Amino acid sequence: MADRPDTSAPQTRSVRRIAVGRINGPWGLKGHVKVTPLTSNPERLQPGAELIVNGERRHVLDVASPKGYPCVLFDGFYNRNGAETLKGTLIEIEEAELPDLEPDRYYVHQLIGLQVVTTDGEHLGSLEDVLRTGANDVYLVKRRKAKDILIPAIADVIIRVDLEAGEMLIDPLPGLLDG
Repeated sequence: MADRPDTSAPQTRSVRRIAVGRINGPWGLKGHVKVTPLTSNPERLQPGAELIVNGERRHVLDVASPKGYPCVLFDGFYNRNGAETLKGTLIEIEEAELPDLEPDRYYVHQLIGLQVVTTDGEHLGSLEDVLRTGANDVYLVKRRKAKDILIPAIADVIIRVDLEAGEMLIDPLPGLLDG
């Protein structure tokens, strides 16, 4: 029910930015940086892509993949010293650049923070994380003064997601809330 990117960056001005990668440090001598992707869209980190790095739009000039991890060269960073300054930086896009999703599909950053309520009107808490499993996603709901609960992201349980109201309505399976 949820698509990556799984991380959102703080709002900058009135435009919301979404993190699609994190720079771990330099790779080599020519300005490449090792990147941990935070997106399920492999096209984000390809030569020619335009991304936001340190608040500035940068083009991807080259991508190498030693040991399966992307090492990206951004315009403006042509040596190891320049690449070193990017260590720990998020690679972002503007939220408006995300493709539209099919009905009843949501990006993870849209779900985080939703208030989870049962069909009986019981307020369970706030959706804090989306966990990826083999069969389906699982929503981690943080509760006040009670143990956190895990909600399977399946149609039998998730009745409605109302982003404008900031609420997710669920019909818990028997035993789901016991614990």
